[in-house]
Amino acid sequence: MSLGSLRYYGLGLDNGVYNVSLFFVGTGFDARSSQTWESLGRRVFNIYIQGSLELKDFDISKEAGGVERAIRKNFVANVSENYLEIHLFWARKGTCCIPIQGCYRPLISAIHVASGNLYDIIYELMCDVFDMLLCC
Repeated sequence: MSLGSLRYYGLGLDNGVYNVSLFFVGTGFDARSSQTWESLGRRVFNIYIQGSLELKDFDISKEAGGVERAIRKNFVANVSENYLEIHLFWARKGTCCIPIQGCYRPLISAIHVASGNLYDIIYELMCDVFDMLLCC
């Protein structure tokens, strides 16, 4: 494992289609609107599921609309060899020294994986999109 990489494995899964929900909360930095030194930090990384790039240059606080705000990202994964691999990879973007010297590698709060058929998963994703449109 490298300092800029996190891998999670779900072992012993039945082969099939799975709904993967990744939960994030942006922590460690001040709000960008505060315009302080601590607001300059960025945590940017790529998300791979089953070896496929799903999100490039994912910035938690930017996607969530601010720091200390939660966001859920949903994906569909096909398990064909009885395991699921989720890889969060810092692609040398973001910061490493602001606001303090440290490693601002990928960060995740929770993972939820549920099996189901493809039509149920697509329906759930469509409902999530519809809910987001109603809220905005």
